[in-house]
Parts: sequence; C-alpha cells; structure tokens
Amino acid sequence: MWLASLTMGLATSLVLTVAMRKTQFGVWLPGTQPGWMLAWATRLLHPNSVADGIALVTAGNTLFYAWIFSRILRAEILARGSLSRYFLR
Repeated sequence: MWLASLTMGLATSLVLTVAMRKTQFGVWLPGTQPGWMLAWATRLLHPNSVADGIALVTAGNTLFYAWIFSRILRAEILARGSLSRYFLR
C-alpha cells in the first residue's frame, strides 16, 4: 500500500514540477503545492544553503501526495470488508 501511495505521490509531484518548469509559474492555487513550504522553510533556516528549490518542492509534494493517496487507499480497502483488512497488516 505504501509503495503504491509513494508511486502515485511521485507521479503527481513530477507532473506538477514539469508543468511548473514549462509554464515558468510556480504557485497556482494555495495548497496545491505544499512542497513550497518545505523549500521556503529550508531557505529561512539555512539562508546559505545550496539545496535546489525545485528539488525540495518536488520532495515535499511527493510526501504530501503520497500521504493523501495512502489515506484514500486505506479508506477504499476498509470499505470493502474483512478480507481487504487482511492486506492492511
């Protein structure tokens, strides 16, 4: 379940990153790219950091969307009955 969630989170994050690179515009709607918070926090805590902002945005988005997809998959599995609960262990 976690591997599927991470895969979907990474795919969503990569689509957002490619769109951001292509349009040269990063923030469309508040909350759609929470990876920006990770990049901004890193820049505030370590102003002389050489970390790439886009890489931090992609990593933060991957973690956030993986968490969202894990919640969706868990709810879907739990809704299907007792046999599917076996697979959550």
